[in-house]
Amino acid sequence: MEFLKKIKNLRLYNYAKLVIYLAVGVIVISRGAIYYPDSYTFLDMAFNHSPIYCLFLKAFVWIFNSNFEIPLVITQYIIIILGIDFLLRYLKSLFKIHFIGALILQLIMIAPCIYLHFLGSAILSEAITYPIFLVFFRYALKMFVTTDLKCAYRLSFILIILILTRGQFLAFVPVLLLIALYVVFKDKKGLKSIPVLIVIVVLPLITSLSERVYNKIVFGYFVNNTMNYVHLITSPFFVSNEADADLFKDPEEQQYFKTIYSSLKNSKLLRNQLDDKLLKHDYQFYHQNFSNICNKRIYKLGLGFYENEKLSFEEQNIKLNNLCSKMLFPLIKNNFQDWFKLFLKNLVNSFVSAKQMLLFLILLFYGIIFLYKNKDSLSKFIVLGILLMFANNVLIAIPMHSVKRYVFYFDWLIFAIVILFINEILNLKLSNEN
Repeated sequence: MEFLKKIKNLRLYNYAKLVIYLAVGVIVISRGAIYYPDSYTFLDMAFNHSPIYCLFLKAFVWIFNSNFEIPLVITQYIIIILGIDFLLRYLKSLFKIHFIGALILQLIMIAPCIYLHFLGSAILSEAITYPIFLVFFRYALKMFVTTDLKCAYRLSFILIILILTRGQFLAFVPVLLLIALYVVFKDKKGLKSIPVLIVIVVLPLITSLSERVYNKIVFGYFVNNTMNYVHLITSPFFVSNEADADLFKDPEEQQYFKTIYSSLKNSKLLRNQLDDKLLKHDYQFYHQNFSNICNKRIYKLGLGFYENEKLSFEEQNIKLNNLCSKMLFPLIKNNFQDWFKLFLKNLVNSFVSAKQMLLFLILLFYGIIFLYKNKDSLSKFIVLGILLMFANNVLIAIPMHSVKRYVFYFDWLIFAIVILFINEILNLKLSNEN
């Protein structure tokens, strides 16, 4: 009887799971393709865009011409449900999750398709990075739980794809290295593990070289994304002061600083121009005006700075990025206290609030303690998830402002932790009764 009940529950779960995927699929496809400002730059394979999603879109345009939208939406949605199902099946098997808990987790994971981000419909790189991230998480958890480095090469390949689709996932490299070192220490493999560790360490070099080769083939310039330092210098400019012009002895650097600072000052976009009331909420002001500071001033005025030199668009970008790279650290060093406070507020905002950030820190502490004592799978799930979350959010908080589209990848995590805690209690109760 117990066996027949399990079969019945499994069938019920599979039917319910399929209904959810089909229902959400109908919503996604009926909505059609959704365009955002970045969508057009991806379609145009614009300079300063990571290669994978540009090439992904190019393939659909090449095959379907102007009728590419519906095939694209269908394909993106299929990739999303495959990613969700791949992770969900592993979690269900590993933790023996009750089918109701698994269905709730499925609904939470698929929610970005029908609200806020509209994944599947959106012509944005997040449409494919989200499911690829879930696949990465599945293999990383498997390596952590089984303490087997066999997954490491596959994980490294997936991470290369992720980074070449959205550069923010470079933050996962140290976490992957940390997990690999744990496995090496646990299994005492010594010299046998060195090739794996070398592959993980050189991942940033591999992705950097790949991006440079792509830019050389497509644009003729062997360079990385040239918006990196433009983004990084945005918060230092926001907290800067007029006297900071004296930090730069190079005439070009000094003139550029004065040009940008003057424009920010005229538009009242500097931190030192905020009154006492606004100063308490300086991050909110920075968050709301990030595009005005970065895109409209630092970037567009920066390109105009080189107009008279008769450079190509790509050459202007390269020179501007190099200029910002030389000015970045002097500006941060001279305004470090204000810059660091802004960074911390940015980091807190990526978790929505200080209370939620504290909750994740407590859960991480709990996970590490129980990992040391019991080495159980739930502790490893918590530690891995929260370490990846913090790595991502920290990297986002340094150069950018923490908008939801950069940090939503972990929205399901807290729900998964709660479901797994409840599931552990129920399983323990059942085992005691038997």
